[in-house]
Amino acid sequence: MADYLAGQHVPHLLVDADDENHSFHRFFPDSLLVNPRNIRSIDSIVGMAESGDHRIVLVDLRAGSGEEMLQWFEDVPFDELRETVRFVGWGCVTTDPDSVIVLLRWANSLSDRVRYVVVKNEKDGKEITALEQTKEGAAFLKQRRPEEVRIPLLSPSAAVADLNKNNLSLGSALALKEKIPGLTDTMMKNRFRRYQRVIFDQFDRLAEVIFP
Repeated sequence: MADYLAGQHVPHLLVDADDENHSFHRFFPDSLLVNPRNIRSIDSIVGMAESGDHRIVLVDLRAGSGEEMLQWFEDVPFDELRETVRFVGWGCVTTDPDSVIVLLRWANSLSDRVRYVVVKNEKDGKEITALEQTKEGAAFLKQRRPEEVRIPLLSPSAAVADLNKNNLSLGSALALKEKIPGLTDTMMKNRFRRYQRVIFDQFDRLAEVIFP
C-alpha cells in the first residue's frame, strides 16, 4: 500500500505503530515511529489527519494488537471527526484461524464506526474457511460488507526471504540500481512487476475507499 500511494503522488504520511519489531520502518525509513503504548503519541495521529497536510495517514499496527489499542479507539469521537477524517480498517487474514479471530474481535468492538477491507494473504493457501464458513465470519461479511483484496503467493518463496533480509519492499526492489543476485536481475524484476500489478489493480478498484 505504501508503494502504491507513492506511485499515486498523493500527500500521505506513513506511521509505524508496531512496537514489537518496527518492520514497517525497516522497509520505509521515512515512516514516523509511534509508541502504541503512549496514549498521547497515538492521539497525535488523529491530529495529523485533521491537519489536512496529508490526504492519507497509513498506520501499521502489530499483528494481533491488543486491548490497549481497542481501548484507545473507544475514546475516538467518530461522529465529531466524520466531516474531516474517515477510518478504514485493513484486516489481514490467512488460513490460520487466529488471524480471523483477531479481525472479528476488532470488528465486534469497532462495529460500523469504520469501513473494512479484508486482505486475504494466500501465503499458506487460498481457503480462509474460518472467515467464510463460520457463523461469526458469515455474520461479519453480511453486516459489514467489507471490500476484499487478495495477496497471492509470491513465487519463488525464497524471494520473500531475500526481500526481508535486504529490507526491501517490492517498489524499492524495482527501483534499486544496485545488483543483488537472484533479486534484482531482469527476470526477477519482471516477476515482481507483474506480481505488484496484480495487487495494484485491486487497489485501483478500491479508489473510493483509499482516496476518500
